[in-house]
Amino acid sequence: MRKTIYAVIVVAVVSTVVMLYSQFDPAHSALAPKCPFYLLTGYQCPSCGVQRAVHAVLNGSLKAAFLFNPFLAVGLPYFLLLLLTNAIKSRELEPIRKVLHHKYMIWGYIILFFLWWVVRNTSWWHAILD
Repeated sequence: MRKTIYAVIVVAVVSTVVMLYSQFDPAHSALAPKCPFYLLTGYQCPSCGVQRAVHAVLNGSLKAAFLFNPFLAVGLPYFLLLLLTNAIKSRELEPIRKVLHHKYMIWGYIILFFLWWVVRNTSWWHAILD
């Protein structure tokens, strides 16, 4: 019974967040938190643009979402698969879990993360977006 109640609460909260995010553009909303790293340094962190990308996806604009933060195309599926394979313990998912948890996969993700951080703050990247 408790699991059912928790599931209903989670669905209600997620539905509310999705509805609000689809209605309010974080780029123009005072309610959306701003990146402290960007406010302090003027440089974008690897996560800058995630809120706008989520808003764009919820409104059907995949291209705009990709341009706000292309690293999400790599990072989000990896992160979701990690969560899924850790939450569901089954033999079918074990090979995927082993690959995702392999040290080379983790180091590759970390290297891509920091490379993205550098690239997104170069004039070369800004020229691509313009």
